[in-house]
Amino acid sequence: MFVKSETLASSKNAGTSGPRENLLGMTAPELEKLFHALGEKPYRGRQVAEWVYGRGISGFEAMTNLPAPLRSKLAQRFTIGSLRERSRRETPDRRTRKIAYELPDGGIIESVFMSTPSRYTFCLSSQHGCAFGCRFCATGRMGRGRHLTSAEIVEQALRLRAELPAGKTEFNVVMMGMGEPLENYDAVLSALTLMSDPAGMAVPPKRITISTVGLAPQIVRLADQGHRFRLAVSLHAADDAQRSKLMPVNRRFPLEQLMRAVRHHVERTGRRVTFEYILLEELNDTVADAARLVRLVAQLPCKINLIPYNPIGPGKFKRPSPERIERFAAYLKPRVPAVTVRYSQGVEIGAACGQLAGEEESGPG
Repeated sequence: MFVKSETLASSKNAGTSGPRENLLGMTAPELEKLFHALGEKPYRGRQVAEWVYGRGISGFEAMTNLPAPLRSKLAQRFTIGSLRERSRRETPDRRTRKIAYELPDGGIIESVFMSTPSRYTFCLSSQHGCAFGCRFCATGRMGRGRHLTSAEIVEQALRLRAELPAGKTEFNVVMMGMGEPLENYDAVLSALTLMSDPAGMAVPPKRITISTVGLAPQIVRLADQGHRFRLAVSLHAADDAQRSKLMPVNRRFPLEQLMRAVRHHVERTGRRVTFEYILLEELNDTVADAARLVRLVAQLPCKINLIPYNPIGPGKFKRPSPERIERFAAYLKPRVPAVTVRYSQGVEIGAACGQLAGEEESGPG
């Protein structure tokens, strides 16, 4: 099984020389081609895909419908997965679990398992670090690291799926962990396509959300390529001056360009967009700020997620009082299609929105 505490690539096999190729991230058709190139029957590749993505098996020895000599051959040449669990933090009720994984080159990424009585959600990382430097985000303080591979993204989902209670199979995926998903466009879309493939992890596209700081060209590309995943845009301010202070990316893609891309996405996909808006006391939480937000999203089928700021250490930002939060939300509710105040799970373990930073590398945020 996809275990919680050991690397999937850690076992040693007699006769193995050099690094083994990681099969994780390959689709069923790609595995069929690989098996054909190995001189094996192509359908064996589809069997392996079912074991890995359907059943969550990471050891060839458990793939009992493959001949024993083939299983031995595969174990010597290939591996399934490359991440090693380094640490985990859990809330007392275990509803939220933050798991740190070590990458093959030594960096640390974090993934979050979240549950409520009605749903399970996996928050996945797309990069080690982030180059966009949002002022309120711990990952942004790390600076640019590297893109994760599609295999490393898929493996996070498989690892978190192994955390589900017995008998539970449905979950949501949000690309809201460390990094900017649309900067790592090809690997993220490859991973999500595999997750949503009926021959892969079979997660319905409507259960998958891509969150972006607002890379307008990639939002257009996402729409034009016909992807059906949900889109969430980190907005956090409704005027360019304020947003540029909070999110330097706004200097590259100001609000007019961003909103034009979002409207294009809505028109091409027929799906509403979610706007994420972190509430910062006396910076973007006044009624005047709310009025600007209403004007900005006018005529768009959208949902606004209001997220009270989650602390990431000393700084000028503070979470608004409950009264200020309610006043902001109350102004929006009759004027936009949908509003939710989302108090993030896992604040006390550094697992909430904006808090992920690979603690073992950077120290607690």
